[in-house]
Amino acid sequence: MPERPRRAVAALGLALAALLACWSPLAAPFGLLTGMGAALLAVLALRAGRRGARLALGLALVATVGAGWVVARTAGVGRDPGDAPQVPSAGERETARKLDAAAGESRSERQRAGAQAEPGGDANQRN
Repeated sequence: MPERPRRAVAALGLALAALLACWSPLAAPFGLLTGMGAALLAVLALRAGRRGARLALGLALVATVGAGWVVARTAGVGRDPGDAPQVPSAGERETARKLDAAAGESRSERQRAGAQAEPGGDANQRN
């Protein structure tokens, strides 16, 4: 009975999983590791002369390079520090203005809560 090509099948399965994961910034680290594992298994299967090992190795290398590129771009590699951010944020003055407005709206409620929290303060007091 001929031995089944388990390494080649496992390498092909892992390479396909790595290809599915390599494009997403959240799943790209998984795709990178899975692609490297698939490449290792594909090389071992290629040495044993298994069918499908070349396909698995090619897919694994494509997935590994793609996932590495996505991880690097997500980390900011290749961007100048002066470039505009991907997600714009409010400036310090805008943030301070919004916080001051929110503090002004809740000032009376905070003062009433502080008065009720003092020892001897009436918990049922209504202002």
